[in-house]
Amino acid sequence: MDKLLIIGAGIGQAPLIAKAKEKGAHVTAVTLPGDQPGIKMADEVLYEDIFSKDSIVGYAKEHGITAVASDQNDLMMPTVSYVAEKLGLPGNSYDKMMSYCNKNRFRDNCDRIGIPVPRHTALSSEDFDVSGFDCPLPWIVKPADSQSSVGVRRIDDPKDAPAAIKEALSHSRSGSAILEEYFFGREIVCEGFIEDGEYHLLAFADRKYFDIKGVLIPCQTLFPSVVGRDLLERVLECERKMASYIQPSFAIVHSEYLVNEETGEIRAVESALRGGGVYISSDIIPLVTGVDLTGLMLDKALGRKVNAKDIIANRQERAGGYICFSLPEGRITGINGLEELRALPFVEKVFIDPGAVGEKTEKMIHKGLRKGPVIVSAKDRQELERNMKTVTETLDIRVEDGNGNSLGIIWG
Repeated sequence: MDKLLIIGAGIGQAPLIAKAKEKGAHVTAVTLPGDQPGIKMADEVLYEDIFSKDSIVGYAKEHGITAVASDQNDLMMPTVSYVAEKLGLPGNSYDKMMSYCNKNRFRDNCDRIGIPVPRHTALSSEDFDVSGFDCPLPWIVKPADSQSSVGVRRIDDPKDAPAAIKEALSHSRSGSAILEEYFFGREIVCEGFIEDGEYHLLAFADRKYFDIKGVLIPCQTLFPSVVGRDLLERVLECERKMASYIQPSFAIVHSEYLVNEETGEIRAVESALRGGGVYISSDIIPLVTGVDLTGLMLDKALGRKVNAKDIIANRQERAGGYICFSLPEGRITGINGLEELRALPFVEKVFIDPGAVGEKTEKMIHKGLRKGPVIVSAKDRQELERNMKTVTETLDIRVEDGNGNSLGIIWG
């Protein structure tokens, strides 16, 4: 029996655990104690910090682990590669993984091989003198190795930079951050798979954001993208160039770009050797392409002979995506329309707890505080937009704020 070690046991790893068990693998999940869904799903649990790489390697050697994997979360992926490299298991070297996952290294590599990125500089101290950053405002500051928009801030006034830089550095395990140009354009995401250094496209999507000052949090990701084909082809060429340069053995790759349709400019924002979060890799990509992306990645990790190029060549093209929402600060007093929402034929999955009435809500300051998602399908993008509108008109959640006002959902 394959003995698979999955790093993490949260919502991003739950579909991976389920798929691994379908494939007959014995699953050990690595996580700290808590209410992570993967704890109950796994055959065994190693209660260990996911960053304790050498302890995890020791466990894997002692227990005859034959494969290691994770998905949908940046923080787990370096440990996956570290374990694979130390034990000689299928996977990518730690250095190759960090070439994608560390934002400063990724941008340096882009500069080296001619992939356009925002003007940027690496930060290691909150005392950085922003007057030397030769770039017009606004700026973006972010940790070099975090996720879920934690520590990411837009800076419109240089006097706000020290506090923003300090926050970004506080969320970086390596004590590094990045200050970069705010590039005006729309965000697209690019989902693909790399096999022996060759990039294979799965799908492009458009991303929409909450209108919240100072933070950058997506509320929708919609497949397929409606951006012009010429711009998408240029993004695809960048993906191929990076894959050819780094030469990962195999990996799902999730990348984010900004495109300015008026000027024709593009900028690579970030990329990671893992599937897109909010169930993009596990649910939405199979929905819109017909490709079992989680299963493909697992087969490669388990050392099974599969050909990603042939599998992806037969992909279909449908529409789908997720919609998330936020709630005002206060206490939830009612959830209405949830059963009607679940009954809609185009609603594939709903991640909303009907028992949340009475719970307190808090200000949304990073992606992890979003509510939902609701996963929606359609035959094309126009129908998807209509279906998303129906979702917003069907669900009603009431929140009472500190002044006794009854407030509703914030969709964007």
